[in-house]
Amino acid sequence: MPNAPRKVFGVSTEQRTAWDLTRRISPRDQVRVMKRDAYGRLDENNYPLIHRVGPVEPTTPWAMNLADDTGLFRFLCFDFDGKIQGAVDAELMEQAADQCDALSRILDELSIEHVVCQSSGTGGRHLWIALQDGAAKSNVAPVARVAQVTYSQLDFGMLLNTVTGAARPPLSPHRDGSHSTVLRGSLAALAAPSTTTADLAALARLLEERKPALRAQESRPSGPVDTHHRGHRALSAAGAAHMATIDGGSNPSWTGFMCLLSVANAGWTLQDVEHAVKSAPGMEHYRTKNTGRGGRRPRSAGEARARLERQWNVAVQYAALQRPLPAQKPPEDLTELDAIVTGVADLLERFRVNPGRWGATEATSNQQTILRALAYLTLQTGKRVVAASIRDLGPMAGLGRTTAANALIALTEAGYVEKVTASDEGNAAEWRLVSTFSTTPRTVRSQPLHNPRPPAADLPVVTRSADELFNTRAALVAQLEAQLTDQRHDLFTRRGLGHLAGKLYALLKQHSSVTVETAARLLGVTARHTATILGRLRRHKLLVSHRDGWARSKQDLRDQAAKILGVAGTLLARLERYRVEREVWAWWQAEVTTMNTHPRHRPKRPHVSSRPLFEASNAGERVWPRYPRSSDNLADHRCALELVAAGNLNPESRWQYLGDAA
Repeated sequence: MPNAPRKVFGVSTEQRTAWDLTRRISPRDQVRVMKRDAYGRLDENNYPLIHRVGPVEPTTPWAMNLADDTGLFRFLCFDFDGKIQGAVDAELMEQAADQCDALSRILDELSIEHVVCQSSGTGGRHLWIALQDGAAKSNVAPVARVAQVTYSQLDFGMLLNTVTGAARPPLSPHRDGSHSTVLRGSLAALAAPSTTTADLAALARLLEERKPALRAQESRPSGPVDTHHRGHRALSAAGAAHMATIDGGSNPSWTGFMCLLSVANAGWTLQDVEHAVKSAPGMEHYRTKNTGRGGRRPRSAGEARARLERQWNVAVQYAALQRPLPAQKPPEDLTELDAIVTGVADLLERFRVNPGRWGATEATSNQQTILRALAYLTLQTGKRVVAASIRDLGPMAGLGRTTAANALIALTEAGYVEKVTASDEGNAAEWRLVSTFSTTPRTVRSQPLHNPRPPAADLPVVTRSADELFNTRAALVAQLEAQLTDQRHDLFTRRGLGHLAGKLYALLKQHSSVTVETAARLLGVTARHTATILGRLRRHKLLVSHRDGWARSKQDLRDQAAKILGVAGTLLARLERYRVEREVWAWWQAEVTTMNTHPRHRPKRPHVSSRPLFEASNAGERVWPRYPRSSDNLADHRCALELVAAGNLNPESRWQYLGDAA
């Protein structure tokens, strides 16, 4: 009978129950199943037992291997989830849905058949692709690595594991009582695979073209742009493009955050953002929400404002971290970048395996943070030697300039960093991480002057290895950004809960829960000290009790805790103080230059109380007024600080200095 339905493991392909579907498509003759605890519950999300693929259905949820016994992938499952170590986060879950939709549209462009499922009642997504004739790990790895840096909510580990990589198949039950539900696509596409290794290569290439830039806000828009949209304040070209992206593009949540990051870098306020969100096409995410069925519906006013404020706070932290970064430059060489990426990965591994070295004292903990900031600058610039002032490194890490200076001195003495050049005439000192970076045997030239980027299309020989290098670099940058921004908050300054409390709070994003002993081991401090830190975090409701110890609270109450402790605004005040100090220093250098110039060649300088007509941002063209002097004609630096802080040197200031500053 030529038209008879095909049978796999004795099951007709026309049947559509969960277990029957698994029997038809399973690459192996066994699946992994959950195990109930002593009380009959399914609290742990793991699959320790093995169950034969046969007529008898498992009594607990099961996971199907993606690869067969020979190590060939028969299926790919892209798992998008919005949980923070087991706890559902509504914002992250919506991001997961948007990212799954974006990947689904890319697959539609390539005519790759796929099935999108809502994996459980919490709203996660599984996107399935069936592979014709299977695919080796070498064919799947490029897709997995570029997807890792493109989609923040993707769990990509199973796509690199041919031995135990597994996922719950469509229609299968979840431990919370729900089932995997098909949202888009046909299950027949899984029973009759059509995707080839050539399709995977095309997918990897397209993802490489559209992945975010290393500095995400400089990425291309995720959709068509409304050329008629004009913002009420100036933005960079990339920021304006994100703002004008029609309906938020293919990934509205990502586009919305790129808008916030761009305006935070441009110096906008929250009031400016609230004005822009009313009409900017790219900020659709803050007006409507993903329904999970391919459409969007309006948010309530309270929900929209709360989400915008939370995301704005995150964008401000990222902008502060990225502010000291220099402008990107054309490429030179990949060899140096390879050594840098390897070295930074080694440094982070050293932090992980030897926490006691960096947690013994407050000083060593600060040193570790400064090392992370230097590693971040090194990865972003693609250069071994980076210029970094203490007034840049300190705020990046949430520390003061004096603390940063002391940390650099200690790290230099310990051999972790090397000062290449000292600060000179207003230029920041240059530093080099030397303890973990070593020149690879392939290095054949000196340090390149410019930041490398992926090779051009006319260099196909190195494309695969170069793509992997840049994806690894992007993943390390994202890891460092998450660590530095999570612990950078007013609450975790010294007058607040302390820098170590910030480190523990950041660690709890990577761990579902910690006990006192586990936290002490991760931080490298004593259990008694750790208990004190946990108690402080718990007192301000940043932690909640967990059956296995302590877990991070779902609601971020750091701002409220900072207000209670009276430290809200500490980091902003510190940044303003450093800005004033920089301007006073530049003013004094101009004064010294004038004093050392022949009287006939000295420029005519207005009195400090004079009103400047326009602002010359170029330091070389700026005409500085007379530096304030005391009654004995010595430089009055205190008065200079007060004048700059009051805005008297700013042409936009409304007020004039009326005191005697002759």
